Amino acid sequence: MHLGPILMNGHVRCGENLSIHINTALAAHGVTDGIPVIGNNVVIGVGANIIGGINIADGIAIGANSLVNKSFLEENIAVAGVPAKKISNNGKSKWNKNSLRS
Repeated sequence: MHLGPILMNGHVRCGENLSIHINTALAAHGVTDGIPVIGNNVVIGVGANIIGGINIADGIAIGANSLVNKSFLEENIAVAGVPAKKISNNGKSKWNKNSLRS
């Protein structure tokens, strides 16, 4: 999306059509804790951190500066906060429609 740093463990599994903004990290929590598995059509906001052996379902929008340290298995939702929690039923598809209006 923009030029800037992204820290990603080499074992992270990502689906298709992933949008990652700058200053994000996708990492293992520890050597034996596993790595994130990211579904299809996910957007990760600026400064978000996704840590540990968690799963992110298809179509999820992750808010800026969020700390995602647990799995979210419900598709097409938005999550945000520290720690992240579900904030709406509007995932990436709704986010894309809103961004086209600007």
